[in-house]
Amino acid sequence: MTIKKFMTFDLLVLTIMAVVVDVIGYFASQSQLVFLYVSLSIPVILIAYIRWGYKALVINLVIVIVHLILYRGIQVLPMMIYLMSLVSISVSMIWFKFTKKNGIKDEVLLVTLYFLTAYITLFFIQAIAQYVEGGEIQWVTLLIRHSVNIILGWVILMIASRQQDLMVDMKTYLLKQIAERKKEGTYDYDK
Repeated sequence: MTIKKFMTFDLLVLTIMAVVVDVIGYFASQSQLVFLYVSLSIPVILIAYIRWGYKALVINLVIVIVHLILYRGIQVLPMMIYLMSLVSISVSMIWFKFTKKNGIKDEVLLVTLYFLTAYITLFFIQAIAQYVEGGEIQWVTLLIRHSVNIILGWVILMIASRQQDLMVDMKTYLLKQIAERKKEGTYDYDK
């Protein structure tokens, strides 16, 4: 399998995971626990950014389309701002300018900053969307709704960071694996 085929398959799997957890979260929030909305696509997207860089933005676009379908009853301008918040988590990739992608997983502080950069940006843009829609920001509701996501998302990223080859730059990782196999003489040149 080529690196490009592996990347396509990997991004497809990560996209499906992100969509499934957001759809489940949406339908769970339709119950009597309206204040509780669990959306765990953010840690999945952040893992994809480390694995594939800017190519993982495709997941953001799919999530935007899914949320556009799920939340179609919201007014146009607040909806556009809300959708911008889903794309804004890509601001976390700024950490790739300061440290290697593979280095983020090695330090609790870096994983935390990487996650919070994305989530705080999303949070404040969603607060703006709430203000545009209703003329006020319900800080308590927002904090309660997002606190569960922040805690669960951070825990997921911490667990993922402890896995040997989950939060790694996959292109570099795969090229290294190919080089090692060539050196050992076990690489199949027909793949």
